Amino acid sequence: MANDAPTKATPSSNKELAMLAEDGRRLLQYVARHGDLTINNDIAKGIISISAKIENNSWTISDEIQLIHSYDRLARQVYPVTIESIKAVVPDTLSGKLSHPTASKTITWYRYYTVFTLLFLLSVQMFYLFGYTLIQTLAAYSDPITNTLPVDIEAHYLLLKDWNHIWMLGQELHFKRVSTNNASGSDLSIAFSTNLIAAQSFIQMLQNYLLPLIYGLLGALIFVLRTLLQQVRNLTYTSSREIGYRLRLTLGCLAGMITGWFLKPGMGEMALSPMALAFLAGYSIEVLFTLLDKLIDGIRKQSNTPSTNQHS
Repeated sequence: MANDAPTKATPSSNKELAMLAEDGRRLLQYVARHGDLTINNDIAKGIISISAKIENNSWTISDEIQLIHSYDRLARQVYPVTIESIKAVVPDTLSGKLSHPTASKTITWYRYYTVFTLLFLLSVQMFYLFGYTLIQTLAAYSDPITNTLPVDIEAHYLLLKDWNHIWMLGQELHFKRVSTNNASGSDLSIAFSTNLIAAQSFIQMLQNYLLPLIYGLLGALIFVLRTLLQQVRNLTYTSSREIGYRLRLTLGCLAGMITGWFLKPGMGEMALSPMALAFLAGYSIEVLFTLLDKLIDGIRKQSNTPSTNQHS
């Protein structure tokens, strides 16, 4: 009977029980609004009645045990939805003031990241295509280069110099003749070849490293946004998932670069397939790393086979 007597409440215990009761009421509201779930009468009665006792500061140890037991049963019923996910997605109105859930803020930030990455990718892609067009035209010019160039070739050459000037951050290419006795080429021909080789090298770096990395990052961002929307719709998003999303972006960049290493296109053959594979690798990094694990396992088995045959 001693356990049924009102417990002398302390500020900390009262606050903890009040928070637990409030969380239980929020779970009950979720069940009431969800069409596929039904509220157990004993659970609802236990949480609501004990919440009233806590507000009046007349709860007992038995009430505390019943509250914990009812909350545990309710949490099992609504799983994988948790009180943390509800607080992260649904605005809080029980306290009398409307709070902005963390899920909406997270989605907003990842939307900004995705739009910025897409705009940056389009800028790099257009810069790449413009330089590639100039390189193709100048590389096909096979006539001897003297002190003058045809008008159309000179226009392409001047544009290529400005294009190199951009990616070199305002710097210009400087060259010196190795031998002044070499009369096989003029200064114009040397400058022409220098700018063309530098542009070709930069194009290779773009299509082998930078573009696959950005495509992989974009794929990872779209996966994160899609996952966020599903979790918000199902009320399963929690703030702790943010760490996994950030790691996902890093792994997406790495997956895109790995795809660029294995699928290096020839000069100008940056067709859709290598970049599309980089995007898919960033979107589904599990598939890429599963294939890499299988490849490593196959190599390990092959390396162990000769040693096994020698011992036998």
